[in-house]
Amino acid sequence: MARLFRFAISVATSTAIILLLTLGAYALHLWVGGLQWHRDLVLRELVLFPIVVGVVAGIWPSTRLRCTPFVAGATGEVVGLVYGYCVSRVVFARLFLSMGYWEWRVFGPIGWEIDLEVLVCAVVAGICAILLSITARSRLIIATAVILVLTALFVPAPTSDLINHNQELTVAVVIPADATNEPDVRGDLYSSPLDVGSVTNRVLGLLRDNGIRGQYRVAILYRFGRGKQALAVIVLTRPVLSNVQLHQPRGSDVIYVQESEGWKQIPPHVPTLDRSLTLEPLDLKDALGHLVVEGIGLRVAYFGIPK
Repeated sequence: MARLFRFAISVATSTAIILLLTLGAYALHLWVGGLQWHRDLVLRELVLFPIVVGVVAGIWPSTRLRCTPFVAGATGEVVGLVYGYCVSRVVFARLFLSMGYWEWRVFGPIGWEIDLEVLVCAVVAGICAILLSITARSRLIIATAVILVLTALFVPAPTSDLINHNQELTVAVVIPADATNEPDVRGDLYSSPLDVGSVTNRVLGLLRDNGIRGQYRVAILYRFGRGKQALAVIVLTRPVLSNVQLHQPRGSDVIYVQESEGWKQIPPHVPTLDRSLTLEPLDLKDALGHLVVEGIGLRVAYFGIPK
């Protein structure tokens, strides 16, 4: 009966913490990535973890034997680390195998997005579940669990932003003004709202200030991320015939102008990130091309660019 009780306490505790660190953090705009599919993937990867940590608590030797909180916490940490590291690789290995990619490294490096979030959730849930199920639930133990949960709730997002040089990037695609269509406007969960009028005026004013003459209109406006604001303006004058990778600016403004000999960057020297803005050909009569916006380790948006 005691083992069953420890199992139930561990499962309930870990489940509550996982839901708080995913659904709660997402609702409060504290989630690292801010993408709903991202959150749902983390939840799917952690769905079996409460059972795993519950079994560990259930088979723990009799609690009449001395078990210090340090040993209990370390056990929960190890269980969370092992589970968090392995489950992401199993999920992605299955995905890659189903797509026909057979050269998949199971023991690959830890990523700063999905892997980090799964590890944080699993470690904190594991520590708290083991502590609260096999040790005396004193005020110190409960306070420790609360501090761990609050730390996991508020620390990962700014840490990830710092490591990955996250920023609030606005991407504007500008084309010749032979029509008066409204721009395709999108934004992600955590970015500040897009004021289409003011951003459009800023983009067109930036073109004039840098000597780019002619009548243009903004066809696409996209904003994502959070932090320091940056702006990337892509000026297209003809259809894209081959793949082009443009670097995202790092906390500054940049203009990429399509010319007959290639692409011109204004200003020529501006700090950039490894993440790209990729232009691809699109075999449609009424389209100039296809824009792919890359986030931290993934593609976050796709746009067809109209003529």
